[in-house]
Amino acid sequence: MRIAKGGVRASGLAVLLAVSLAGCGEPPGGEMGNEPQGGADGDVQIEPGLYRMQITLGGTGTNGPGSQFADDTACLTEEDVQGGHREMLLAMQGRDACRFERYDLQGSRLDAVLVCEADSFTPETRAEISGTVTPTASDLTMSVAGFGEGEAAGQGGVEMQVASERIGECPEEGGK
Repeated sequence: MRIAKGGVRASGLAVLLAVSLAGCGEPPGGEMGNEPQGGADGDVQIEPGLYRMQITLGGTGTNGPGSQFADDTACLTEEDVQGGHREMLLAMQGRDACRFERYDLQGSRLDAVLVCEADSFTPETRAEISGTVTPTASDLTMSVAGFGEGEAAGQGGVEMQVASERIGECPEEGGK
């Protein structure tokens, strides 16, 4: 994946998803119960191209409205999207410490839970993900629990809305 001219570093989306999902792991085995059009193994096959991403952060519970966190563009290549949405998330996050506890895609509606083991830098986290995913857009709400320090370790959380939309082809290397 590369970020389009005027965007942030190529790792920007991966860092964003790492914060929102704290994700990694292996997809669940077995049938997903549906085969969406353009699907990859029961998943949505994302179209490569230039995507605009808007991220809004908020607290959990009744902490008031969220605040805009990021508005950027990213170029998703054929390689980035070849395994579908689920595999793209896992590839961005790594596969050693996290797993999907649930990944249920019914048509374009996604309901998932991603659990990640603690390491020396982050506590165990659990991300509940819901929303819609299509080949050219997604609108996901993520509630991530497991943050906090000291006596509140593992009790904090964050809610996030991540919307992306394909806005065209990736610009050619060199910025033309």
